[in-house]
Amino acid sequence: MTAEGLDSFAYEPARSRESEAARRHYWAVAIGLQRVDGLEVSPYVREAAAGYVSGERTLEETGRLVRAYHNAAAHADTREADLVAQRIAELLAAAPFCLAPDMLVEVHRYLFQDLDPAVYHPGEFKAERMVKQEDILNGDSVLYADPLVYDMALKGAFATEQGRLYTALERDELASFCHFVAFLWQVHPFYEGNTRTVAVFSALYLNHLGFDVSREPFESSALYFRDALVRAMYRNAAAGIFPDESFLAAFFENALGRGRHALNREDLVCTALFDAPSLIRNVDPASALDKRNLP
Repeated sequence: MTAEGLDSFAYEPARSRESEAARRHYWAVAIGLQRVDGLEVSPYVREAAAGYVSGERTLEETGRLVRAYHNAAAHADTREADLVAQRIAELLAAAPFCLAPDMLVEVHRYLFQDLDPAVYHPGEFKAERMVKQEDILNGDSVLYADPLVYDMALKGAFATEQGRLYTALERDELASFCHFVAFLWQVHPFYEGNTRTVAVFSALYLNHLGFDVSREPFESSALYFRDALVRAMYRNAAAGIFPDESFLAAFFENALGRGRHALNREDLVCTALFDAPSLIRNVDPASALDKRNLP
């Protein structure tokens, strides 16, 4: 074929070339990630998504149906999961990406734009550092970043990441990628939805790097993903617990189709904090989930 012959191919909307497998992938990830926060989408949304996957309707039409469903009547138990899942599917289909702090902010703004701004504050940084008790830490919390350092932390992390040149994402490269993702999560700058935001950002980043990402771990092991982020960023010297990114690496190895690791949440439990709850350090040890060994 001559060089001139290439001009015979017209530009087409990317969505016109989407496969059914790709459409299924977007929604499987979108639905699975709701389980990070213990949420489940409604049967209505599953039915609407199936229509999109089969090609009966576009993603835009699906979104209008989902939003109309929640505007017409109160479905408080599935509202967040349904609306955020739709937005995740839209982002994964569009695949926008820029390796900059504003991209993380834009992902959060986009995902939570349909929910109460007074609660979710789409695209806004919170003004106070929070704690969140974790099952695997016997009720302790990761030490999240203080709002004072959000901008500095994110700018520094992205500046370092922009200097990396990934090739196959094996061993040291995968370790660097996991560290970056875990650090973004540990900053925890948003009021709600930090884990889903980081998960979507990581999927978009991997796509940008040219990797195919399996939907299976995001679909079936979303809680493991969150717990792996906890273990990657939790530090408690007195208890002998230090950041361990191997669990997150196992998750991404499965996502990249290179591993068949059994992603068992039980493997991430920090037994030292159950044996001696007094070692809990970021919340009052009296708040331990298992108080049997408290003095």
